[in-house]
Amino acid sequence: MKKIIYLLYIPIFMMLTSCFEKIDNWYTETSALDGRYVVAATCEEYSADDAPIEDGNEVMIYNTAANVGDEIWIDTHVAGESVKGKFKITGDAAGFKAANDAQNVSTTTLLIDTEDYGPIPFEDIYAEYFRVPTTAGQLIDGVQLYTRITLVEGKIIPKGATTIGGNISDSVYLKTILHSDYIQFVSYQLPEGEWEKEDVPEFGWKLKEGSNTPADEDGWDETWTLSGYRYTGLPEDF
Repeated sequence: MKKIIYLLYIPIFMMLTSCFEKIDNWYTETSALDGRYVVAATCEEYSADDAPIEDGNEVMIYNTAANVGDEIWIDTHVAGESVKGKFKITGDAAGFKAANDAQNVSTTTLLIDTEDYGPIPFEDIYAEYFRVPTTAGQLIDGVQLYTRITLVEGKIIPKGATTIGGNISDSVYLKTILHSDYIQFVSYQLPEGEWEKEDVPEFGWKLKEGSNTPADEDGWDETWTLSGYRYTGLPEDF
């Protein structure tokens, strides 16, 4: 009986072994760059927005869904704004740059032409501060922050940094230029069901399609450098 049971296990063992042999390599094609990094952020144009490494700001670098060696995502925050873009890169971990500007997947949209409040986020919770349109087709000005990202240069140096806690880790350096766009909003008539009085039309604002204009020449470009070290997981290093 034991011999029969033993023989039954043989094909099961062979099937499992076959499966194990087909397991993919878990390393990504961008493994030399991938990681979670703690960084200081400095801006050439607006030093008041600088963030020291003690703030614990992070940069995530990881492969794209295509998992190819020349594409990466960079995901971080500067001046309280989310910055995340996909880059086609040239070079290697010792020195790389992007062949293209990346679109920021999360940009903040501001109304500039408000009544008395200056630039304010184009969000429903701020609607009471918007200039109220009185008819359809009116225009007001706005801006979208950090719509595009230029990766000027980057490098990852193994054991190239001493952490804030005194440990040795890989260093990271990224130099980027963040671009913003002027935009316009156009007024439109709200559905009747949203009117406060059924016989009095009301109007709202929406982004005017195709109105994006690079704001580079008016000083909206910001040059940000992110430098620091690979996250160690040790509490003294954040």
